[in-house]
Amino acid sequence: MNEEVEIKVELKNPEEVDKKLREIAKFVKAKDQKDDYYTPAHKDFFDKKVPDEYLRVRYEDGRSELCYHYLHLAADEAVTLYKTDEYEVKIEDAEMMKTILEKLDMVHKVTVNKHRKTFDYKEFEVVLDYIEELGNYIEVELKKVEGSFEDMLQKCYGVLDEVGAEWEKIPAELRGYPIMILAKKSL
Repeated sequence: MNEEVEIKVELKNPEEVDKKLREIAKFVKAKDQKDDYYTPAHKDFFDKKVPDEYLRVRYEDGRSELCYHYLHLAADEAVTLYKTDEYEVKIEDAEMMKTILEKLDMVHKVTVNKHRKTFDYKEFEVVLDYIEELGNYIEVELKKVEGSFEDMLQKCYGVLDEVGAEWEKIPAELRGYPIMILAKKSL
């Protein structure tokens, strides 16, 4: 299991931020990902005001993995995300995995298609995402989880200033690309 502390915001100036990151950070790689999200038929993960768990099959570079994420949310009005527990396992046969999930009464809920650019910057992983149905986003993840939650968050938000990001906060109830896509489709 991995723990992570990260922020994700909508990015208004992706070209400028990409250019700045290429100047001050180490470019790691660009990749395309397809994520299929599933939920139990009897317990829809997405029915909560702010979902706190996800099950997905990710396809990337000819490989696949099954991922379960559990989000630790603070009991405040903003429903602040404290950290995420990630459980991941490689899948040899993604089509068979989909069949197994269906046999276990799991229902496909949404697909997220993204183009992702990853950078190493100081003690952070910075990711620029383009989501087909949504647009541009930036994630800043602290590589090592230590110290107070507030201090870790402030460090992450500080990176947005350092790279010249023009950004907009994502409402807590829309946290996560699958939620945003589902909300957009229901309009």
